[in-house]
Amino acid sequence: MDATNSTISLAAYRFSDRHFHSYANYLDHKYNDSDAQDEKQTIQLICGPTDYPTKPQSLRQPATSTWWNADASTTANITAGFNVDIGDWRDISISTSFNTTHYEDKDRDNQIYLSISLPFGNGGRVGYDMQNSSHSTTHRMSWNDTLDERNSWGMSAGLQSDRPDNGAQVSGNYQHLSSAGEWDISGTYAANDYSSVSSSWSGSFTATQYGAAFHRRSSTNEPRLMVSTDGVADIPVQGNLDYTNHFGITVVPLISSYQPSTVAVNMNDLPDGVTVAENVIKETWIEGAIGYKSLASRSGKDVNVIIRNASGQFPPLGADIRQDDSGISVGWLARKDMPG
Repeated sequence: MDATNSTISLAAYRFSDRHFHSYANYLDHKYNDSDAQDEKQTIQLICGPTDYPTKPQSLRQPATSTWWNADASTTANITAGFNVDIGDWRDISISTSFNTTHYEDKDRDNQIYLSISLPFGNGGRVGYDMQNSSHSTTHRMSWNDTLDERNSWGMSAGLQSDRPDNGAQVSGNYQHLSSAGEWDISGTYAANDYSSVSSSWSGSFTATQYGAAFHRRSSTNEPRLMVSTDGVADIPVQGNLDYTNHFGITVVPLISSYQPSTVAVNMNDLPDGVTVAENVIKETWIEGAIGYKSLASRSGKDVNVIIRNASGQFPPLGADIRQDDSGISVGWLARKDMPG
């Protein structure tokens, strides 16, 4: 309906054979046969808005179902959600839903859900969730925050009315994104029930004839670029997301295929005494390719020296000074009042 920017759809189906099973229904019979229900007929009406994210949205889903081996049931679900700005508070998210199921000759089973999320500080969010059913009520408070582009954390606490000690539970997690992948540690404590601590690493490893490195996760069909910096460690590549390892190797994942891609050294964050001659790489890679690029780099301190050539003579003004082993240019000869 164009006037309200919404849609209405009706879905109905019926199984003529009681012994027909969907895959999910087949698994229910195999592992939990006594409680498995065999669907016979379902009629469902769905009313809701099209994509219109800046205004309140609601979705209604009444449905009637009959079963071969159980009483008929009627289910209705209403969901609403919207984002609002209140004063200096921006992007406040509120969503709620109500679900009710009525079985013949049985009481109704009602469920209510409410969620509120507020921005807090610089990049953080505070949230509250409540879920009420015919048997219990659950409350949960959460706080998630981002420290910087590499570090984020979160914590939550909640209660559940039908559990021992009201189901008191506290949990927390911390994520760190490094050049070698993403590290995650989390823990949970439930009063008089259980406690747990877990840690995981998610990343990739690439090895070629030029070297090897752990790096951020990439899929098998995405191009990646291995960068060598002549054994110089801690050189930032692609912003500050990837640093060369102890052997001067890093791998940049998530590169687009079949179109020019640019990978650059962050020259503003080089370690002391490190210089890189070529700092921008622009190439095109095919799907699944592992590219390789060597960047002329050197690491060391600036010193005052007397320079002579192999015959013991002083080199002429403007002479190019190169490393003996690699041939990399490290400077040129100038007078003391000239840069060089």
